[in-house]
Amino acid sequence: MHPATDLSLGDSTVSRLVVRRLGRRGYADACALQERAACSVAGGGADELLYVEHAPVITLGRGTDARQILASRTDLAAAGIAVVDTDRGGGATYHGPGQLVGYPIIDLRRRGLGVRAYLRALEMAIVAMLHDDGVCCHIRPGLTGVWTTRGKVAAIGVAVRRGITRHGFALNIAPDLSAFGRIVPCGLRQPVTALEDLGWHGNPAQLQRRLARALQTALGEREDAPVLTMRAAGSDAWVAGGAPL
Repeated sequence: MHPATDLSLGDSTVSRLVVRRLGRRGYADACALQERAACSVAGGGADELLYVEHAPVITLGRGTDARQILASRTDLAAAGIAVVDTDRGGGATYHGPGQLVGYPIIDLRRRGLGVRAYLRALEMAIVAMLHDDGVCCHIRPGLTGVWTTRGKVAAIGVAVRRGITRHGFALNIAPDLSAFGRIVPCGLRQPVTALEDLGWHGNPAQLQRRLARALQTALGEREDAPVLTMRAAGSDAWVAGGAPL
């Protein structure tokens, strides 16, 4: 189980977002950590945001059509790409090195949010953070995710059980974009891009910190509300506004 802490930050549980950087994890391992976090949140613990980078994997959401997979399972296995069925919404997508995957485990009832409002909060957090870095991006009516003029830069797919969210978003920083050619991403025959191809050369660790704060703001909290990040598997940890732990 991921590490616990006896630090108490913020005025109340709902005003805190515990952020855990898990490093490179297998998909099944990350799903197990999501479930453990969900149990903590359901028991009254603070909401959590799990950051992870996956080994190459294609995940299939509840809306996936078989025609969204363009390569055979044999060819995918030969390329070292696993295929996993999930309970999230949306279609097929790819995760791999160079991509930041975020799994917010949020009690929507405690925050007074519906699913649509939550999806919009995820989109707007990513848009706000990227705009601060000079990356021109936007959302598109009727579609979920974050887009640029050169293609989709972030995919979003969630599941909600008993008011608590699982799964989340995948932001392309510098992944192998050719892997997306093996699928029809989210069922849309439109290009996929990455921050590297858009000229972004920022610090990924700082990006994670700023995205966590942008998400906290989008979820309706004060901009100065504390964000606690935990050490996990040797990764860095910090308390927002302070020095690394």
